[in-house]
Amino acid sequence: MELLRLSIHQTYAQLGIQSRSASQDIHSPKGELSIMQPSAKMEIQSPQGELRIDSSAAWAALGHGNHLEWMNMIYSQTKSIVLQAIARTAQEGSRMAQITNPDNAISEIAKERFMNNHSTLQYTGQPAYDNVKVSYEPHEPEIRIEPQQARIEYTPHKPEIQYNPGVVDIYIKQMNSIDIQVSNYDYYK
Repeated sequence: MELLRLSIHQTYAQLGIQSRSASQDIHSPKGELSIMQPSAKMEIQSPQGELRIDSSAAWAALGHGNHLEWMNMIYSQTKSIVLQAIARTAQEGSRMAQITNPDNAISEIAKERFMNNHSTLQYTGQPAYDNVKVSYEPHEPEIRIEPQQARIEYTPHKPEIQYNPGVVDIYIKQMNSIDIQVSNYDYYK
């Protein structure tokens, strides 16, 4: 009896795929920007400040002050000067009344008056470092500002876009096949 052998060989199909990606080129030119800023209009007025100098106390201390003020100064001292003169006269009278005193009271009083012959009446004002009064009153400056609007102009440019589509190439790299063969089969081989 003859035996037959059946051989089946199969090869699979192989597909090949090659692709190239799509690409995109974008170029965006800059827009044109123009800005003009006119200067603001400004007006400034600065009124002069007021400087006041009062040197009347300094002139009074030098004896050259206002005549009315000078007379008032002397008048205000007369009461105390009269009271001092009355007190001194009373004291001198008491000294002359002491008859038991061996000293000569009249000659001593005359000597004292001659030696102290200065008046207690003050004819000038008090000298001081702050006799001159200075005051200054500044005035605020008047500022008027008129702002100006900025002029802005912008001209845009459209972007330049170029699109390169991708490619997919599909092909058969190997064809599929089936090989069927029938051959004699020998047990002993």
